[in-house]
Amino acid sequence: MSIKIAFIGAGIATSYTLIPFLDNFEKEKNGTTIELTIIDKSTDFFKGMPYGDRSGKSVLLIQDLKNFITEPHRTHFKNWLDHNINELTKQFIESGGDYAAKWVEINKPRYSEGHWDDLYIPRFFFGKYIKQEVASRIKRLSNINRLHVTYIQKEVLSVSKKRTDFKITLEDDSEIISEKVILAIGSLPYKKLHKPNLEDNHASLYIKEPYGLGMEQNMEKIASFLHARKELGLPTKIAVLGANASGLEMIYKICDKFPLTEYDTTFKTLSSHGIMPDGFFDEEKAKKFKAVHLQALENEPLLMANQIAEAAHKDIDEAEKLNIGAATTVRIISKGFGSLLPKLSHDELLNFACFHGNQIGRRQRCAGQHYLSVVDELSSLKRFNHIKGRFKDLTNDENGLSLLYTGKNLTETEDFSESFNIVINCLGSVDLSSEDLSPFLKNLISDGLCEPNPSKIGFKIDENMQASENLYLAGPLLAGNQINDKIFWHLEHCARIIWSSSVLSQKILKNIN
Repeated sequence: MSIKIAFIGAGIATSYTLIPFLDNFEKEKNGTTIELTIIDKSTDFFKGMPYGDRSGKSVLLIQDLKNFITEPHRTHFKNWLDHNINELTKQFIESGGDYAAKWVEINKPRYSEGHWDDLYIPRFFFGKYIKQEVASRIKRLSNINRLHVTYIQKEVLSVSKKRTDFKITLEDDSEIISEKVILAIGSLPYKKLHKPNLEDNHASLYIKEPYGLGMEQNMEKIASFLHARKELGLPTKIAVLGANASGLEMIYKICDKFPLTEYDTTFKTLSSHGIMPDGFFDEEKAKKFKAVHLQALENEPLLMANQIAEAAHKDIDEAEKLNIGAATTVRIISKGFGSLLPKLSHDELLNFACFHGNQIGRRQRCAGQHYLSVVDELSSLKRFNHIKGRFKDLTNDENGLSLLYTGKNLTETEDFSESFNIVINCLGSVDLSSEDLSPFLKNLISDGLCEPNPSKIGFKIDENMQASENLYLAGPLLAGNQINDKIFWHLEHCARIIWSSSVLSQKILKNIN
């Protein structure tokens, strides 16, 4: 018997579904074979955007390794790193600049002794590792004719149900028929912030998203622009919209490639909270800080999701008043509300996942000091400022790009505008109700194959992780759901993707037996 399974998207959600699925499938001696089709519009098969070529080879994990990946996967990965580190660091230095060389210089004494857990390693290390892990399993099963794999590098235009099978239509109008489909397309598309007539010229450059075309392609555009302005003796003002991981990476990458001593660049970021991710853990303050508002709910027999969220925000407010950053309080706050979640009913758990988890998370962003030291350096040189406000519009003007945003002047909210030469959109993704949603996702919704859950960033699933019969979800589109005994308000975190993908692999395997 042969079963046809298609994966749409080939990032780490697909990788961590395939690894346990193929391991367990190999153990079963039932004569079944699988015809596996793996479709992705990029070349980053099994790596995905964050860990593949689109991110480039000189950006780092936003978390240290011990918080990035769970055991037993972490130990296996560290062993692989130990065997491959010389070639990996060579590629890292060749792709980066002064900061990349500095990272190796600072951290070599630690990783040479196998001390990886506290390091914020280059992301492409993980991409190379995970691709090898999947490829080795595919090769082993293919050699014994239990698995036949077809790779397709094309964009999927639509998925439709034909009786019991799915028809997948590709960008060249070719079609794939599959009995089961796993939708693992990663995060939703970036927001579109400008009118169609926005133009690049000698005074202005707009980067519509950090990774769409690829980080390195974006850096080539920025390089050409900065070189031209340098030749003319012109300073360059850079606005990064969003104070998240991608915004921090863009600042780091530009300063790495274009040293501050050689290029007259200044930076501003715009975010609604007005703060950058935090990277300094204060051990003494961590011992003293208590999440008192969350602790006050511990003796309540039943709670509502909004009660827990309100208490968490009050505790974060208290931390900010005491000048205690997210890196110090994130574990305390997370542990505080995590211990209260079992007091919620099923419906209230989903309310927390859909409406509250991400709002708390946006106030608890952390990053490695290697990234944040660049912001510190810029600040000390008076070449960095952070704007607290909300994006409103972006247009061309005679000085470059005019950024219009809403902010506060003393106690009143009003609109402000400022001209920049480079504007980089890192404000994040659309939601499933957006007019900018891709036709592919719109058609899935209109055809009834997928239904958005109340979070508007994920689809509803059943107990088998299906959006509809034999259409499974993996990765970020699972946001706002409960899987077994866990709720998820986002699945951008590798550890969450590993766990949920492992559960999915069991569901699929059970379904085909």
